[in-house]
Amino acid sequence: MREALRQVWANPYVRVATLLVGLWLVYLLLVRTASVWVGFLIAYTLAYLADPLVSGLERRRVRRAFGVLLVYALFFLLLGLASVLLAEVVVQLSQLSERLPAVLQPFNGWVDRLPEMLRRWAEVPEVQAVLAHVSASLQALIQGFSNTLVAWLGNLVGRGGNLISSLAALAGGLVQLFVVFVITGYLMADFPRVNAALLEALPRPWQPLVLELAGKLDRAVGGYIRGQLLVAVLVGLTVGIGLALVGVPMAAALGFIAGLFNLVPYLGVVVSLVPTVLLAFTVSGWTVVGALVVFLLANQLEANLFSPYILGRATELHPITVMLSILTGAALFGLWGAMLAVPTMAFVKVLYTDYYLPSRCHERGC
Repeated sequence: MREALRQVWANPYVRVATLLVGLWLVYLLLVRTASVWVGFLIAYTLAYLADPLVSGLERRRVRRAFGVLLVYALFFLLLGLASVLLAEVVVQLSQLSERLPAVLQPFNGWVDRLPEMLRRWAEVPEVQAVLAHVSASLQALIQGFSNTLVAWLGNLVGRGGNLISSLAALAGGLVQLFVVFVITGYLMADFPRVNAALLEALPRPWQPLVLELAGKLDRAVGGYIRGQLLVAVLVGLTVGIGLALVGVPMAAALGFIAGLFNLVPYLGVVVSLVPTVLLAFTVSGWTVVGALVVFLLANQLEANLFSPYILGRATELHPITVMLSILTGAALFGLWGAMLAVPTMAFVKVLYTDYYLPSRCHERGC
């Protein structure tokens, strides 16, 4: 029987069919358990990001388990600080909504004169033609938006979005989040041994190359993360100090928001601009102008100084390559593309310089 099976296995068609069936079964398994693996990947990523801090504490003779607790304490402290600052901004904006009529009082005279100005402009024949075209386009746009909204509401009602299912989904999300935090803690506590076990699962001839690639990837991604954190801190300090100098309320909280969202390149300045302008309106029009100048300065510093030079040095990429990779990643994959573009490009450059340039294909032609 064993000899018969050996002869059957010697047939290449049997091996290919077995491989295809095995791949199909693995695909089905991954699809059925996708949420589990996504949670594990998130937990592994969090443990990877926190491992340098835990390892640094361990080198200073702090037990690894206690270091994990310190990392969790630091995380929840930052989360509490962020919640307090964001809550203060929300309170300020809610108070602004109550004082909005008084804030807009200087514009009432201009608004009162606006109909007369528009009437005089509308009497010009060329303007009438443009207004007719704009009116038709606006009507078509509103009609399309209404149809889309009605269809979306119909789909929402058709799916039966009741309270019980919403609460069940929320409870499931909270349970999954708790499980991710627990797995992250275990991974941080045993991160070196987990990596060793994953490496040992690979075929032994592959292990040296995989270990070398993992080290290069760690240097590229780690350099980007450290550089992006430094850029976020610098942008937050620039916005916070600048807004405080021009007299905008809640300058520290707004700077924190700008730095936090700037973990995605160039997003922090855009996200914090709207609440800053609204809060600046409570002071004066010149404060709004000063706030806009601060954001323009922060944006130019980030685009032309912080991101190109800090991220460029951290990932050994030219500033033009950094900016082009961010724009390309955002155009292809949106927010996640912008976040992952620079470390991906840094790793591609490592493969290019360390493996392609010394290769026979590059030296003598493929």
